[in-house]
Amino acid sequence: MRGAASSVERKVAEAMGSPAIGVDLDDLRLPVKEGLVRAAESGFQLLELPTTQGETAPRNLTSSGRRHLARHVDGLGLKLAALTVEIPGLRLTDPRTVDERVERTCETIELARELGVSIVTAATSALTHPDTGVPDDLAMAALHRIGEYADSRGVVYAIRPSQDRREGVVRVLQALGCRHIQLAVDPAALVMNGADPVALLESLGDQLSLVHARDATAGRTDHPGQETRFGDGEVDLVGLFKLLRTSEFSGPIVARRQETASPFIDLVATRDAVRRLL
Repeated sequence: MRGAASSVERKVAEAMGSPAIGVDLDDLRLPVKEGLVRAAESGFQLLELPTTQGETAPRNLTSSGRRHLARHVDGLGLKLAALTVEIPGLRLTDPRTVDERVERTCETIELARELGVSIVTAATSALTHPDTGVPDDLAMAALHRIGEYADSRGVVYAIRPSQDRREGVVRVLQALGCRHIQLAVDPAALVMNGADPVALLESLGDQLSLVHARDATAGRTDHPGQETRFGDGEVDLVGLFKLLRTSEFSGPIVARRQETASPFIDLVATRDAVRRLL
């Protein structure tokens, strides 16, 4: 009955023109099944599913397990909007780890195809030289391999940059020229690293696939940036969501909150604030 109630709530929201807002399952800090039920009961409509480890990792999901997961999510009235593959120890610019990074990324892309999910996203470490903005050759070759695989599976691989300047990100995507490698934006990560998410979207908005709703203070030479409650940081949220409205962005928006003692309360508040901004 809880799943049915959530499904009705979702349909009412869609009929009223409310934007569909998702949540990253990791941020609920619950076991997978409990997290799915909590997301549905709380009125979230979309789900971003981590696949790096545990029972949702591609290597741990059998064919029957994948079918069961898809049915369970659908039965709760949720939609899988994106899979994430966060492997910070495996950098695209490191010759010792790049092949494993590509392999595990492609495994998640294959999982996305089987689950009917159109987006796989991951944070990327620096892809360009910090001084010149020239794309790293090793990272570009790796992204070409990922892009070809994503193309063959009909899935978009959306990179979430945080350490590259706007010009560098533009050069990377232009040099790749692959419609299956696009952009995902985490405005908090960008601001914490001294970048401007609004300026990035002004340059690459037509290649945007997914947005994280997250806030932070800006990083400076005397102290690092820090995640905050949504609306308490230095992200230009009004400008960001105005740009999303005017560009008629229709991709997933996912509420995120990692550094908090009350993640559920903060995530629901973020979702409600995003709806007001849109």
